Amino acid sequence: MANELSVSASITYEKDNHQESFTPDTQSITVTGVEAVGGVQQILTSGHETLVMNEMTVTNQGWAWFRNIGTSADASIQIGIVVSGTFHDVMELKGGEFAITRLAGEQLFAKAVSSNGFLQYTILDD
Repeated sequence: MANELSVSASITYEKDNHQESFTPDTQSITVTGVEAVGGVQQILTSGHETLVMNEMTVTNQGWAWFRNIGTSADASIQIGIVVSGTFHDVMELKGGEFAITRLAGEQLFAKAVSSNGFLQYTILDD
């Protein structure tokens, strides 16, 4: 089978005299793997949390989506990597925000910024 995954998105920005719009074509993607991991994980402010991968290996990560299921804009969750024991955020989701991306085969971690929260995510096997 081919084209098991379909990804589409659009974004529009309008403020003052500035306008931007980006609406790429829908991507149809063939996924060779069969596993998917994720769910809802509590993320604490006390330190970075390893995102649970279960049986999937880091090198098999493919497409993923993340959503901060909090409702407060102040309840941000950062997602990133750890290098030599130090957490480095690569994205931050405020309450209700989401991101869709293709992963590069690194173990991911998450950290709540100002208050504990919950991160919903799914990572597909590549």
